[in-house]
Amino acid sequence: MRRNSCCSVLILFVLLCGGPALAAVSLPDIPGYTAEAMRSTPLSAPSGDFGVWLSRTYRSEGRRLLVATLMSGPGAGPLVTGEEGTKTDDRPLGFGATYEVFTLDGKPAVYETIPSVGVSLAVAVDANSTLTLESSSLGREALEEAALCMMRAM
Repeated sequence: MRRNSCCSVLILFVLLCGGPALAAVSLPDIPGYTAEAMRSTPLSAPSGDFGVWLSRTYRSEGRRLLVATLMSGPGAGPLVTGEEGTKTDDRPLGFGATYEVFTLDGKPAVYETIPSVGVSLAVAVDANSTLTLESSSLGREALEEAALCMMRAM
């Protein structure tokens, strides 16, 4: 009996202490899009908890898909980019991908185009959180608008 109540107290303590931290991190709704359920994967190891990996798929009113991923916590680490203004490609060994480093709402960002796959936008939300949006049917402007909307709601 004593063992069960100790386990119950421990579980309650973990939920009360860890719940608010995880609840604060989310992928919010985007006006004009219908969102599927958010998937959450803890970034944990035997040495501790290191954040969370969230993913969610959105559909625009025109049925175009947008996949959002948020890696948040000390295990995710910072978004590492080149210098702002860098525009380059992955030639001669790549598949024709191009990317550009810039700032979006004052935050470091990378926009990448892969001709056979689509486009992606990665933005450093803060020191240990990176938001990535990917689509094979939406353009840069739509990704930037969605990222700005999401960052303002976070």
